[in-house]
Amino acid sequence: MGEDAKALKLFEEISEKTSASRIRWEPTAEENLFIASVGGQFTLAVSRKEGTDSWGNDTEEFALVLKDKEHELIRVTPGGESISQFQMRDLFEMARRKALRVDDKIDDFLGELGKL
Repeated sequence: MGEDAKALKLFEEISEKTSASRIRWEPTAEENLFIASVGGQFTLAVSRKEGTDSWGNDTEEFALVLKDKEHELIRVTPGGESISQFQMRDLFEMARRKALRVDDKIDDFLGELGKL
């Protein structure tokens, strides 16, 4: 399995496990960075960096990083590994929603609205 194939497999597995709430994403001090510990020896990080290109258009850069206790093992970004910007944005958004417990908080809010 080549490097691109491994990166794609890694991305797909993480997306699947995130969707099924099997990965426990946590917020960090940075608003656009979420992390998860896996197996006690690996750390996942998913991030979004916002900016502006030379034409003045808003841009987003996404990255998924796998680290062990000592090193960054792989950095997956859209494009090179056959992963689209849309797929990476979806993973980031799923991790964000899980880390911030967005769905639970929306349910709480709807309950409060019902009392009005």
